Amino acid sequence: MTTTAVTERPVWHARPTTRVGRRAPQTAVFGAAMAVAVLHVLDDAFLHREPGVGPGQHLLAVVVSLLLGLGAVLAFPYLRPAARSALAVFFGALAIVDGTMHAKHIAAESAATSDVTGFLALAAGVVLIGLAAAILWLHRGEGDVSGRRRWARRIAAVPAGLLLALFTIVPVATAITETHKYREHIGTPPSADYREVAFDASDGVHLSGWYRPTRNGATIVVLHGGGGDRTGAVSHAKLLVSHGYGVLLYDARGRGKSEGQQNAFGWGWTRDLAGAVAFLKRRPEVDAQRIGGLGLSTGADAMVQAAGHGEDLRAVVADGTAAESFEDWRRLQGITAMTPMFAAEFAAVRIASGTKSPPPMEDMIKRITKPLLLVSAGRAEEFKFGVRYDRAAGGRPVEHWNLPEAGHTGAIRDAAPAYERRVTAFFDAALTGGDGR
Repeated sequence: MTTTAVTERPVWHARPTTRVGRRAPQTAVFGAAMAVAVLHVLDDAFLHREPGVGPGQHLLAVVVSLLLGLGAVLAFPYLRPAARSALAVFFGALAIVDGTMHAKHIAAESAATSDVTGFLALAAGVVLIGLAAAILWLHRGEGDVSGRRRWARRIAAVPAGLLLALFTIVPVATAITETHKYREHIGTPPSADYREVAFDASDGVHLSGWYRPTRNGATIVVLHGGGGDRTGAVSHAKLLVSHGYGVLLYDARGRGKSEGQQNAFGWGWTRDLAGAVAFLKRRPEVDAQRIGGLGLSTGADAMVQAAGHGEDLRAVVADGTAAESFEDWRRLQGITAMTPMFAAEFAAVRIASGTKSPPPMEDMIKRITKPLLLVSAGRAEEFKFGVRYDRAAGGRPVEHWNLPEAGHTGAIRDAAPAYERRVTAFFDAALTGGDGR
């Protein structure tokens, strides 16, 4: 009798299971964590929305969050392990970013408004990241590939995952931080000469600030940078006051003591500036023909926008003008590998804030009719923004001054004597007849 030996092909592992079942522990944990995260979105949008924010302003954010969350929960059981893990990482990272800001606020001051559900969202984010790691561990080695090919896939997954995060998690996380940073304590005015004041933006948002009357007949509106508040512009206000100028420095919408939805890109800030100018024009000691503006970073962008819109600012210093919208970045950089990330970021800002981006900076520069001094710091800022905007102005009354050794909006410290001379001389010539009195 002849015996025939049958050689079987080695089986490395069974193929990975696509479905895990709607009642599987993975699915239950994912669904519960997602519910907590979405609960915070609803709380932030409706129950504990910021003062001055209408009930419909975050409707788009709520709809998008509900659709994405529900879609993710329904799709989760049908996805392969790697996709389930990626989904948990995506939503977990965003929940952690949002929740961390609330945790910082609780640690710095106390729990308020939506901080409680925000902290719960942080916990849900941690659970989702843990779930992602658990899924990869539980399904490690599945598939009918050799160990060598498996390790090759694992190594390739690292840069692929980082690239995916760059174009998904990073832009959305940036949008969340730029539209949801908590308010910090303002404190007392710089001196007894400053008065606490309040006024309304042109769209009715209630704003708060400090005002010091003029001694030389001219008054300057001083506007801080994105994510900051009036305290970030105190040094510039003091410089102007030392030369006799009156100053109005206030918190932009959503910052400090001002109502409204914050937006670190300055969307809506021109309405604040319109309200600030109207407030000054109503004061008997203010000469409406001698009102100027000084803006820092995002505040500089808003000043350029306001000047282009024809607000009654007779002279503007824009210190650190950059870009406010996707269209600005597209014009500045053209189409590059990073364009999708910027597109995703600004789209997410639109959804998260419920506001629209302003017109492109170049278009507003071309409408300038009053003196404008663009201040740039460092070579990158000089050529990326200052030189380009100066060229766009053409024959308009626009000057560009670069300080190569200074940091962004830091010329008041890094080149103090030169900065003081140039800025005060500019305002003197435009608002006081050149004599500073």
